[in-house]
Amino acid sequence: MLKIEMSIAAMREILQDMTNQVTEMSRQIHEAIKTEDFSSSHGVVSMDEKVDFYEKQIDRLVAELLALVNPMASDFRYIYSVIKINMDLERIGDQCKNIAKEFPNLEKPLPPELAEMSGKVHALVKDIIKALLERDTMLARDIIRRDAEIDALELVIVNKYTPNYALTLVVRALERTADHCTNIAEYLVYAVEGLDICDFREKHKISSHK
Repeated sequence: MLKIEMSIAAMREILQDMTNQVTEMSRQIHEAIKTEDFSSSHGVVSMDEKVDFYEKQIDRLVAELLALVNPMASDFRYIYSVIKINMDLERIGDQCKNIAKEFPNLEKPLPPELAEMSGKVHALVKDIIKALLERDTMLARDIIRRDAEIDALELVIVNKYTPNYALTLVVRALERTADHCTNIAEYLVYAVEGLDICDFREKHKISSHK
């Protein structure tokens, strides 16, 4: 096996471990919000350290690849996309950690829309991981469309309920998580199809807020 093939295979393996960790963090956050039992998310903060570790491993592999080999166009697109995807996965982990840290400051009962929002965000995380591992660009495009639902719920919660610092931070972190999922969707389409679909994302966002 060529050096580049071995390195890309190693990247994919680490990326899968990283996505598994991020998915579990997202699941625990949603479960805690849904049940209002915040004790179920105590491990989220420490799990983020593992995500950071995976990010550094992938960064190292990418640096070695670009320094030692001259990848073909398709491999270069994949490597470039992995750099971006790696950053967004790490930031999803950060958002989950930030939410978990705010749980002690949230007032109960929580707005019912918050559980709905966290459920949609968790579904987005699971689906972008599925799309990433299966290189499913149709699912990636669907994820971009669904981001508008998260934005709409954010506005409902912010406008409907009395401003609360902890609640605002949690809602914002959920919305940012969805944004990172759509970023990954864009990079996945670029890696697989060689297409820049930023216009697709912007067009959908505009139409979704009419």
